[in-house]
Amino acid sequence: MIRTIIILFLLISPVNAKCKYYAYADVENNKIVNKKEKYICEEKENILVQFLTDEKYHQALTMVFITLLENI
Repeated sequence: MIRTIIILFLLISPVNAKCKYYAYADVENNKIVNKKEKYICEEKENILVQFLTDEKYHQALTMVFITLLENI
């Protein structure tokens, strides 16, 4: 049970998003009309997805796979 909890905490990473906020509006007679807001966020992928797809983890993934095959 403790292993499961530790694995879940390792797989769940906090959100590290870089967000930008843009707001556009027209002013007529000292009143705001046609207000448009836009949020653009870029989030990093989960560490598990990075481990499986990123080129820099290629050797580590191969070694994990081979080790698992040996122990089966």
